[in-house]
Amino acid sequence: MPKAKRNDLEIVPHDASESDDKRTFCRFFVEDVSVRFKDLRVGAKGEGVCKDIGGGGAGFDCVREIRPKTPLEMWFDFPDGFEPMHLLGRVVWSKAQGPLWRTGIAFDRQRLMSMARILKATEV
Repeated sequence: MPKAKRNDLEIVPHDASESDDKRTFCRFFVEDVSVRFKDLRVGAKGEGVCKDIGGGGAGFDCVREIRPKTPLEMWFDFPDGFEPMHLLGRVVWSKAQGPLWRTGIAFDRQRLMSMARILKATEV
């Protein structure tokens, strides 16, 4: 499998001048990574499709709204042959985009060790 070159990775664009952007790590686009999640307050389960991910958080689409500050347990199913990547986080924002809800997640702890899997998932 060819290695990705640093300049070949597509980074999620954002406006650095926005005062509400508190990201420490950049996000990388991923090809529709399946994500399952559980609301830790009420135990409700759901699933979605991750569109971007980084060491500090992720963005995914799902069919229902998940309110900000909701704590989530998540399993990201990267197509790398390993077990799903298990993470805990909190919803930062959620907004409707057509029939789906786009949801932004901040991980509870920065996942530097998971970055290898994230970067591997961005290889073309």
